[in-house]
Amino acid sequence: MQTRAETHPTDLNEAVRRYQAGDRGAALELCRDLVERQPDDLRARYTFAVMLLESGRLRDGIAELDQLLDRRPDDADALHGRGVAHDRLGETEAAVADLEKAITLAPGKVETPLALAGVHRRTGDVDKAITVLRGAQKASPDHAGLTNNLASLLAETGALEESRELLEALIARDATSTAGHYNLGNTLKAMGEPEAAVRHLRQATALDPGFYSAWHNLGNTLLDLGSVDEAADAYDRATAIKRRPGGPAVPANNFNQTSRTKLEHDIEQLGYLLERGVLGPAHQQTASAYRAALSVLETPEADSHMVDLPAAAAAMLKPTYNRMIHKDVGAALDGPAVNPDLDIAAIEADYKQNAPGITFFDGFLTAEAVQGLRRFCLESTIWYEFRYANGYLGAFMEDGFCCPLLLQVAEEMRTALPAIFQHHTLRKLWAFKYDSRLSGIPMHADFAAVNVNFWITPDEANLDPDGGGLEVWDVEAPLDWDFAAYNRDGPRMRNYLKEHHAKPINVPHRQNRVVMFNSDLFHETGRLTFKPGYENRRVNITMLYGKRGDAG
Repeated sequence: MQTRAETHPTDLNEAVRRYQAGDRGAALELCRDLVERQPDDLRARYTFAVMLLESGRLRDGIAELDQLLDRRPDDADALHGRGVAHDRLGETEAAVADLEKAITLAPGKVETPLALAGVHRRTGDVDKAITVLRGAQKASPDHAGLTNNLASLLAETGALEESRELLEALIARDATSTAGHYNLGNTLKAMGEPEAAVRHLRQATALDPGFYSAWHNLGNTLLDLGSVDEAADAYDRATAIKRRPGGPAVPANNFNQTSRTKLEHDIEQLGYLLERGVLGPAHQQTASAYRAALSVLETPEADSHMVDLPAAAAAMLKPTYNRMIHKDVGAALDGPAVNPDLDIAAIEADYKQNAPGITFFDGFLTAEAVQGLRRFCLESTIWYEFRYANGYLGAFMEDGFCCPLLLQVAEEMRTALPAIFQHHTLRKLWAFKYDSRLSGIPMHADFAAVNVNFWITPDEANLDPDGGGLEVWDVEAPLDWDFAAYNRDGPRMRNYLKEHHAKPINVPHRQNRVVMFNSDLFHETGRLTFKPGYENRRVNITMLYGKRGDAG
């Protein structure tokens, strides 16, 4: 907590001591009593206002600052505090007015231009944010926070060279600047210099091993370089930070929101793990908390399927909800994971003959590999992504869906089929899990060169032997379409396919069947009719190789 430098009365000092010791209730009562007894003591009123704001009582804090500013309208600290509070309440105009006045009164207080730039950034006016930070950085050129924030925004707008110059100068002054190395790594990656980016991102993680974003971006950059194993290690480090049971909820909505289908899945998985002794008896209480939350789940808004975690259950759920309670080792096999008896020549020839590139076949993996992947997907609490309107759940390489066996499959497949994969390396890896009632992923194309999709759920779980798989159209998405066009604009995609007389290829679900195709081909999940029950949930695994448009 920040307080003013002036000497406080004894009772105000006691209030601050209690506040800093964690006894906020007593501290607030002492301050309130002091302000009521001495309404003209502006030092006490300011301290009381700060305590209220930091306790989340924004309206009460603003009211105290209003009274202070009525008496002392040029108080830059009070204006700063009120401006920040207005921003937190979404009152942008009032926030900007207070912060701009505070900057005029106290131009050397760097926290204020940082706060004002943040307001402009959140409202989408990046240019105004840059203007504010340029002025502040010119006045305080050695301030690391100003430099990092300005450089980050410049990179975001494409001013990469200027961003680089600022950050290199910062690091020359202070080689231990974690944020400086992180931001420079991101800028260098955007400039097409991934090797240099890796050096700075590694330095950021060395300076701060708990820096989630640095580990995550290091993984992204290593994957760009084709260093798949190193990328997987960086992702694992990031996930261990983000998904640690009881850790901080960042970003909050991934931990503070849920859906009926998400909770139903998690309850089934907890029951599965408890029944097999993978989790100890203490997690019986965890499962009970999930069931209690499901029983009082609110009805979502009409345009969403997600809701906030029920307040009554949130405290019990938060230490474990969307956390890595358990992750199967997913060990690599001593022998092959990809079936060594595949007819490689026939597979590659079929892919080429079915222009612009598609083939599918059974017996993709060895029985041991299928068993290992199935165990990994059933037991690992990695199904964190639930934003999809159709209710299915996602797991991604950069957020827990990675293990030595998956990497073994990815590399063995690439090297076994050189005519299909050529020089392309793994770029994305994910899985989706469904229940028996839900529809699947709508039509889209993927940003890659080659798409690999395979299934690991037993055949007897699928009640429709002619469906439950994938439909792939034999026409590519135009290269000039952007991500939104070939991923979200369903009517445009279907019109395009109709105009080009595209024909769908239906690939029914089979355990250990794989579909390999040119990633520019439009595709969607087939009709799903599976048996109920946790072990019957359909699971598809997707691996993407290379970059879109890079066919050579």
